[in-house]
Amino acid sequence: MGGGKQWAGVLLAALGLAGCQSADLAAGSIQPGFFASHGVLASREAVAVSSPIPQGALTEAPSGFVAFCNRNPDLCRRSAGGDIISLDNKLWQALWDVNTTWNAAIKPMEDAAHYGRVDYWTVPTDGYGDCEDYALGKRKSLIEMGLPSQALRIGMAQLPDGEAHAVLTVATDRGDYVLDNLSPAVLPWNATGYVWIARQSADERQWASVSDGRALVAANIGR
Repeated sequence: MGGGKQWAGVLLAALGLAGCQSADLAAGSIQPGFFASHGVLASREAVAVSSPIPQGALTEAPSGFVAFCNRNPDLCRRSAGGDIISLDNKLWQALWDVNTTWNAAIKPMEDAAHYGRVDYWTVPTDGYGDCEDYALGKRKSLIEMGLPSQALRIGMAQLPDGEAHAVLTVATDRGDYVLDNLSPAVLPWNATGYVWIARQSADERQWASVSDGRALVAANIGR
């Protein structure tokens, strides 16, 4: 298990340095019919079928996340409520609303250009941000709506082109779902086409690898 933890930690570090998907694939650029053509049924009127994200060994949290929690301890502290959310149609609509609102409100900009530093995680307040910032903003909005913070977990993944990406995942009694700045839809985690690396555990600051049975080609990280 120690080797697995070290391996996942190295990948997280590489992902953090790699940055997010490029701006030309940001929210709004996905063409109508994209999800249907890829076999993904995603509708804000009906809850999609999902499953829990399989958790693997504990691993190191991304350095950008650790720094964010040090600056914003209130957003990284376990709140009242359970580790999973009871998902009904009303909450499903709210997840779509939060996802589309943040995707429309923020224009993609990499940290180096935005803040003059690499891998700076924050809740965006000036209309610009990268994938981690979208995810943190959505998480904050859902916490303010009264949802338990420990069910709102940042996830790190590798996109089909090998680039790093971060999203917000929501743990529910109907499975885990993804709020993604590259998608107008709230999707089941296993309908994204991503290779999952790690995400927050219910312990807030602790992270765990994701064991979804697919191998990650480490050479592609950060290319």
